[in-house]
Amino acid sequence: MGEPLAVFFDIGDTLASPVVTGGQLTKLDVFPFVPDVLHQMGGPTISLGVISNTGTETAQSMRALLDGAGLRAFFKDDLLLFSSVEGLDKRNPAFFELARDRAALPAARCLFVGEDEAERKVASSVGFMVSPHPLHALHLVREES
Repeated sequence: MGEPLAVFFDIGDTLASPVVTGGQLTKLDVFPFVPDVLHQMGGPTISLGVISNTGTETAQSMRALLDGAGLRAFFKDDLLLFSSVEGLDKRNPAFFELARDRAALPAARCLFVGEDEAERKVASSVGFMVSPHPLHALHLVREES
């Protein structure tokens, strides 16, 4: 068995398209390949989480959206980091440091998956591995395990 690894995903435009109705986030349209990728990534030494900018959403509303999208079961509850709850966003290295601390792993054993290059640079600045896409991340996880 490989060393423990934590993989954190952005939600919008990485795992799903957010659906906003009347200014409110109402649904996540999950990309078709995502459930299979998350299923393949799961394992005894790999923990999956989320690092996402979430506007004014509550932890409860975000968990409900992940439930409704069929994604919540893939993630450890203590690794669900929402900007609206933590008071940080992905422009701030402290958000990634918090994720690292919650995972209880060195930053070099954490991977951030997100489509935004600037956010990946912030994650990388604190020592995270980074990936622009879940399919690429699956390849990296297989190499690391």
